[in-house]
Amino acid sequence: MIRNPVVGALLLLSLSAAAPAARAEWPKEPSLNFAVADRSNEQVVPLIKNTADGGVYIAWMDRSTGSYVAYLQRLAPDGTEMWAHNGLLVSSHPQNSALFGWDMTVTVSDEAVLVFSDIRDGGDLDTFAYKIGPAGQFLWGPDGIQLSVNATDFDASPRVAMATDGDAVFVWNRSPNTGDGDIRMQRIAPDGTVRYPANGLPIVAVTGESPSFAQIVPAENGTVILSWLRNTKTLSTPRHLRARKFDATGTPVWPSFVTVYDAFTLPVGYYPEFQTDGANGCFLSWYRSDGVWLSSFAQHLDAAGAEIFPHQGVALSTNDSHHHVSPTMSVDTATGESIYFWDDRSSGQNFRGIYGQKLSAAGVRQWSDIGIEYMPLDTVPNALPHGVPYAGGAMFFLTDQPDAPSVDRLIGYRVDGNGALVWGAGPLVVSSATPGTKGRYPVVIGPDGVVKIVWEDTRNGAADLYVQNVNPGGTLGPAAMPGAVGASLMVAKSAVTEGDLTLSWGASCSVGASDYAIYEGVIGDFASHVWRDCSDDGGDFVEELTPSPGSRYYLIVPLGEGSEGSYGQSSLGVERPRAPVPCKPVQQLGPCQ
Repeated sequence: MIRNPVVGALLLLSLSAAAPAARAEWPKEPSLNFAVADRSNEQVVPLIKNTADGGVYIAWMDRSTGSYVAYLQRLAPDGTEMWAHNGLLVSSHPQNSALFGWDMTVTVSDEAVLVFSDIRDGGDLDTFAYKIGPAGQFLWGPDGIQLSVNATDFDASPRVAMATDGDAVFVWNRSPNTGDGDIRMQRIAPDGTVRYPANGLPIVAVTGESPSFAQIVPAENGTVILSWLRNTKTLSTPRHLRARKFDATGTPVWPSFVTVYDAFTLPVGYYPEFQTDGANGCFLSWYRSDGVWLSSFAQHLDAAGAEIFPHQGVALSTNDSHHHVSPTMSVDTATGESIYFWDDRSSGQNFRGIYGQKLSAAGVRQWSDIGIEYMPLDTVPNALPHGVPYAGGAMFFLTDQPDAPSVDRLIGYRVDGNGALVWGAGPLVVSSATPGTKGRYPVVIGPDGVVKIVWEDTRNGAADLYVQNVNPGGTLGPAAMPGAVGASLMVAKSAVTEGDLTLSWGASCSVGASDYAIYEGVIGDFASHVWRDCSDDGGDFVEELTPSPGSRYYLIVPLGEGSEGSYGQSSLGVERPRAPVPCKPVQQLGPCQ
């Protein structure tokens, strides 16, 4: 019998030993949560984006000085604040008393890129971009880079995406006092070089119309896909949904825009959902009114702009006696399947609940024609769901008021690929702190399946910002580490099939291990292992396999919800590297080894 190399103790990875905050881990109780911004007056309109190490950037507008100013904070994977509490002041330039949309993305070097409009040059809104390094450096100068320069135009609601060539690509709506508006685009190189002329390129401009609500996602070779609403000049102009791909010079790639939806007009002030498909195309979802009913739809455009679903999109529900409002979208980029959750309402909109639907890669409804009910229609107020994909299914989060008016709780659900609830029949309570309301709760999910949510919370009076993690197993607080199996692996000849091997091992030292993977390598090559089986079939710590030719070694690696544990160490205490194609996307190394 052959034993595997002894697995030694390893430490949980963290960003910095010199973090300024005293807290050491995510709170486990929904009544606690982390206050990421709690100055006097309100902190509002939060943004949150993942960093490569499993942490996040959080940005917000702060009104503690009487005027809105922009702040930024970086959190380590365990929730530790990397900068001083209440964040880094990004811009204190004068801001409009009414806030409009802004955006943030993160570079491959974990730099935060922010874009917003303010009135530093006068009463009109102009657009500015900032890049902040992981240590809080202002990489594009203390005042950022000005994207629009004009005296009277209203340049609002900018958006940003990182192109595959490393450029940051920005779009915004230009609305002059008189005449037609347009959508502008600008690109900035990693070193801060502005690619296009001042005020950007007018990439969507039609006589007699004012397009708006621009959004972008990256595609191949530095291209981006733009979505927008055709005309928002008046309340009665046609707000049809369109899309088009542009190359790095701002030249259209698709010969014409794609009319995604023009059967009816979209609601006033509404941003459709818009995401990359991971294959240089995009997914879109939206709702509209036909004059009587509000209904939700989805469409998938491939890399060439062809509609994969039927023209005008696929209806997410055919229930003609309910309204279907504001779908959130979770895309599985590996399979092309997509999952949606929406606010379902009775005909009079006095009863509300939550429904979900899954579409196949071809756009066929999978969870019946009307979807699955997750929260029944009743008089308990609920807000709109925010969803993220996970393990062939999805998670979604929202607020409701089951106990008293204007007293919110933040809750979540996880469903598998068949629509079945994973965390039990009732919701997971993410925040139960009272009194007060909770609003604007953007959600991100890391490669380990851990969700981070930030939201506005009035538990202390004026809105503060709180943040919480949610583990894929339906818990709050520190994620359980997969651990290691130590030196317990035994390899023997199979008593069942001649020539096969029987591998048996003991349980991981961590209760966080829910399964086990088998890796096989060539003896003499410390890092040659590849996966043979990503699951312990039967959960009995025993597997049979046919060995590959030659002298082989085997590793048993514990698996958690979205991560794997230690591969073992050499006799010198060097951690064995991970396989080039691991069974889980990230590795978490816990202290129990």
